[in-house]
Amino acid sequence: MKNFLVFLGVLGLDLGTKKWADSRLPRGERKKVSENLLYFQHIKNSGMAYHKFAGKKNFILSITGGLTAVYSIFFLLACFGKKDTQRYAFPLAVTLGGAYGNFLERWKKGYVTDFIYIDKGKNAPIFNIADVALLFGAILVGMVSIKDSTNM
Repeated sequence: MKNFLVFLGVLGLDLGTKKWADSRLPRGERKKVSENLLYFQHIKNSGMAYHKFAGKKNFILSITGGLTAVYSIFFLLACFGKKDTQRYAFPLAVTLGGAYGNFLERWKKGYVTDFIYIDKGKNAPIFNIADVALLFGAILVGMVSIKDSTNM
């Protein structure tokens, strides 16, 4: 049950911050949060990372929808499976919260709202909470997998 709450928490945080960005941040304008590091810059991303496949909504929905469905199955198996698979439930909950956040917004609007910018040079991406959750969850899944493989 707690992992379902993690999933819902990540999803809610993502969708809530996107709604905040839509209502409070003028599109394209950069607002300083921390000098030379963290900014808010509101953009609409109709593609994936770095606007790859921009404007190809159906293609992106097919790929991300399929991956989200597979991860959902793994999540359910981890939650209700044997004890040795349950340690994957939390990382998958975090990952799925982000995946569903971006998927639902893209499905509804045709784009995702990105607004977090870390100034790391010319090609620094602008991203959102869902992207952070996807990355963090994937790292956690990898860490659990590595730990499992070293305990064999």
